[in-house]
Amino acid sequence: MEFFNRIVENTNQLSKSDNEILSYCIRNSATVSHMKVQEVAAALYTSPASIIRFCKKIGFSGFSEFKAQLRMETRQEETARKSQIRSIDFLKDIHKTTQLIQEDTIEQILELIHTKERIELYAVGSSRMVANEFAKRLQLLKKTAFCYDDSSLMNISAKQVTENDLVIALSVSGETSLLIAAANMAKSKGATIISITNLGSNTLSDMADVNVYVQSTRFSKADIEVRSRVQLLILCEYIFFRYLEWL
Repeated sequence: MEFFNRIVENTNQLSKSDNEILSYCIRNSATVSHMKVQEVAAALYTSPASIIRFCKKIGFSGFSEFKAQLRMETRQEETARKSQIRSIDFLKDIHKTTQLIQEDTIEQILELIHTKERIELYAVGSSRMVANEFAKRLQLLKKTAFCYDDSSLMNISAKQVTENDLVIALSVSGETSLLIAAANMAKSKGATIISITNLGSNTLSDMADVNVYVQSTRFSKADIEVRSRVQLLILCEYIFFRYLEWL
């Protein structure tokens, strides 16, 4: 079973501290794959026992097996980098995103979309195109759905929602401050919050009621840093077409 398959099957069991361990290991995969459990624990200011419990939660016998699978994953990525075919990394992210889809979570989202009175989508930057398209798709099915990509409008929406409403917040980083502020306001009003973020611990997913994840690698070239939003689009399209089948 592939490394990401094991993670996706057990994501719901992870606590906030477990997600922090996962996030650290993914961000530093090349280093972690050669570290001792005590070194990882020291880097995260936790105990070796916590690291081992985390490994077992996501389906490994212990840190040694986790590290071996992580090393294999890292080698595959290094091979792709050496070939200098960056499109392979991009396609790999798409594949990983499909692996991260959990049907139990998708079913929960479909139920929320169906039963909530209003669906408010919050996104900024490149993610707003995905959110806007998702809102239009839902409107085709006569759902009351709106997309907000302006902080003022997001805040107005957040102050007006109730427990009968659903907020879907899209942020690859999960650290967009204006979006987080609006999502927190909406949550304080009783709305249910769904986050769509990159895999790992982040502020948005930590405060949301339901989390779904994508894998989007940061690419750098000539001082330009970019992240693809295609993974967000694929996930939202999948949710939409699953909802069509679900109706």
